[in-house]
Amino acid sequence: MATVYLAEGRPAIVSALHYNSDGIYYEQEAPLVLPMATEDGLASALREALGRYSLREESLRGRKATEWPAYRASGMKSLRGFEDTYLRIQVRALNEAELIFEASAKPSGESDVGLSVLLDLYGADEEIRRLLGRLSDACLRWPRIMLGENHPVNSKGDR
Repeated sequence: MATVYLAEGRPAIVSALHYNSDGIYYEQEAPLVLPMATEDGLASALREALGRYSLREESLRGRKATEWPAYRASGMKSLRGFEDTYLRIQVRALNEAELIFEASAKPSGESDVGLSVLLDLYGADEEIRRLLGRLSDACLRWPRIMLGENHPVNSKGDR
């Protein structure tokens, strides 16, 4: 598994994950940071992060939220600002052969709805980047899609 963080006008962050015997997924140190999500290296960074996924025992007790590797890599001044700015996309294999992966995200403010795309990580980099971009765009546009373009929330420019 891996996590991709995308935000408009901000660096893309790709984090490899560890998994422990308590069933907890947590980010590895030193996530990959790309200047922009549209950059050609996004697909190869995702492949690299997925290749680094591993089982690793570590006690997460006492760990502070501000020690979150992706947050630190973002350079954002506050944790809340990071969470409000970045879309979190989880990427996981759908079978043991790891032929097809699912990238999923929740639109801002949604607790019941998630959106996803299927990725062929052996396919073209451009297609992976395009699908992740479409997922990100759909999540960002979600309030306008659900409420309509002329709804008061959308007419104020809120997302």
